[in-house]
Amino acid sequence: MTMTLSLVGPYPSEVPELIRERLPLNMQLREIKDQEALDVARDLEYVILRTLKIDAHLIENNPNLLFIQRWGAGYDSVDIVAAGKRKIPVAVAAGINSNAVAEHAILLMLASLRHLIALDASVKRGAWDRSSFAQNSFTIADKTLGLIGCGAIGKLVAAKAQALDAKVAYYDSFRLNPHEEKSLGLSFLPLRELLEVSDIISLHVPLLDSTKNIIDASALSLMKQGSILINTSRGGLIDEAALVSALREGPLMAAALDSFSEEPYPSNGALLTLANLIMTPHIGGTVADLTLPMVRKVIANVAAVKEGKALPKRDCVNQDLCGYPVE
Repeated sequence: MTMTLSLVGPYPSEVPELIRERLPLNMQLREIKDQEALDVARDLEYVILRTLKIDAHLIENNPNLLFIQRWGAGYDSVDIVAAGKRKIPVAVAAGINSNAVAEHAILLMLASLRHLIALDASVKRGAWDRSSFAQNSFTIADKTLGLIGCGAIGKLVAAKAQALDAKVAYYDSFRLNPHEEKSLGLSFLPLRELLEVSDIISLHVPLLDSTKNIIDASALSLMKQGSILINTSRGGLIDEAALVSALREGPLMAAALDSFSEEPYPSNGALLTLANLIMTPHIGGTVADLTLPMVRKVIANVAAVKEGKALPKRDCVNQDLCGYPVE
């Protein structure tokens, strides 16, 4: 019997053909490109999902749904509890774009510390203003980088920052063991203390009920005067109204965001008015040289479920709910 694999969301132009070339036997591909078309679907079986959302209502309306594979590492766009109740495994592509996201985080830190965007605009306007910027530009060396979340991406960010002579501390609800902390050169701090002592805060946690608005007005008030906030994770981690105030009135010198509570970010949004904020369109993990590795990863997981084989343990994000075998 032929099964259908639905490629859901916007993808680089070459992706559909790369997937067709690698489809498991007796499987056909179809494309669903927008949320409106997805919401009315009633015949989903296997899904590769990017950008769009699958909620409990959609899961309920698709009785033949067998597997949801996220394109990337985040899974807040899927109701994993509703999927688990239906014994539908939900998987991510763990590790494929971790280094790309970590590089983007470091890029945003350096660009913020050295006012890269403003300098570029200044020179292109015909100015040659070195003194104004120099008085408020800084290196990352000897600064304290505070990581909120120290999973795969956080650890990569730590290593890259340490290579630039930054000191790195972290907070995570699941603390690393002492041996790993020592080997990575990391110190653990409670969240409040981390916010108080860090020159740069970088977010690397998933969006959960426990992390929503983890950076709110209260958290921002604890941060050092002249500090920087970086978010390459999920937009809902930051109270954006509070961030606007912190960038206008202090304590923040700058911030750089790759994700937002609403995406695409609205054209009348208050963040667009801030000269000391860098914004990128949730592109940290999207680079051309990772397209093929991502295709291989998601197809390998689709094939595993189709053949009744175990999924990689770090890929299946609702194993405790759905009971699907992992290895």
